Amino acid sequence: MRHRKDTLKLSRSHSHRRALMSNMVTSLFQHEKIQTTFPKAQAAKRVAEHLISVSKQNDLAAIRQVGRVVKDKDVLKKLFQVIMPRMKDKQSGFITVTKLWLRKGDAALLCLMELYGAPAKAKLAEGEKKEKEKKAAKPGKKQPGKKVKTEGKPKEEKKPASAKAYASAKAAADKSADKAEKKAEAKK
Repeated sequence: MRHRKDTLKLSRSHSHRRALMSNMVTSLFQHEKIQTTFPKAQAAKRVAEHLISVSKQNDLAAIRQVGRVVKDKDVLKKLFQVIMPRMKDKQSGFITVTKLWLRKGDAALLCLMELYGAPAKAKLAEGEKKEKEKKAAKPGKKQPGKKVKTEGKPKEEKKPASAKAYASAKAAADKSADKAEKKAEAKK
């Protein structure tokens, strides 16, 4: 039987888990989107949805109850003044969890938690796009897929990595310069 096994423990002690949920929910309300692992997202979603439901009461008791979890006063204000009015018409389903990919280091399944009605990234105005294109198309800067012509520019000599190799390369360059000077003098 699985009676009273409703808590996702996340391999943490009670105090650690409580602090983790408080921090994650605060970040979710602050940024309206966070990326985390799937088990943490499942646990945080339960807490965050409960807090949004409580905040709909919009009284002092609700503020104090939510304030026990959301410690940041600015985020608490945002929850009651910005986020809660967006959720007035909904009874549940305030948060969507979208699975993304496996993390490279430990193969943990990552996901994106997003509040309902979170503003998408604002699109650039046409003027801003043109300015960015002008900056990217400056002469002398190499752009991917385009070849830059280097006519008339002298090639720079590459310095070898080690000191001995650098000294021997410099000596060879000096010798070739001396030979060129001797040939020029012989022609005169």
